[in-house]
Amino acid sequence: MKSEILIVLSILFALAPATPTTPNNTQNISEIISSLPQDNNGVLYLGNDGVLRSVDASGRVVAYQQLSPDQIREYNSKFPAAEQDRLSRDFQGVDGRDVTNLDQLLNPDRNLLPPMTTTTTVSQQQPTSTNVPGRNTCGNVGCTSQRECRQNGCNNCLQADHMAMGYCH
Repeated sequence: MKSEILIVLSILFALAPATPTTPNNTQNISEIISSLPQDNNGVLYLGNDGVLRSVDASGRVVAYQQLSPDQIREYNSKFPAAEQDRLSRDFQGVDGRDVTNLDQLLNPDRNLLPPMTTTTTVSQQQPTSTNVPGRNTCGNVGCTSQRECRQNGCNNCLQADHMAMGYCH
């Protein structure tokens, strides 16, 4: 029964065209993240063009949202401090709202998508949770898919420009 449901959902998901979320650029990043359709085996990836894309396991864009500079900063604040410093430099002056070409939004260059990695490679690099009681440990859990994060009690696998893996949120 479970596999039948997964097959049906996979088919429906594959047939659904990638769509942007609401163009309201006043939304905070948590609202944007929760409103983007997500593939259970995919990630949310912020390319260096400032577009947050929901990408499935095969690298297909499922949904996207062009982010303002403030939203980009807010998204990048979800990562560990060392990543935040690099991302702050990498996204200096970037405004995802400048990307208006539908083909670039839906079929971006490979460098604007998450790197495809094997599970064994990622598991060797993956940070682990410290599991300190009363402390949010999701940001310390590495991931390659939404599924991994949800298995760890977190909601999303977030990744950004040139990260080999993501972090749960």
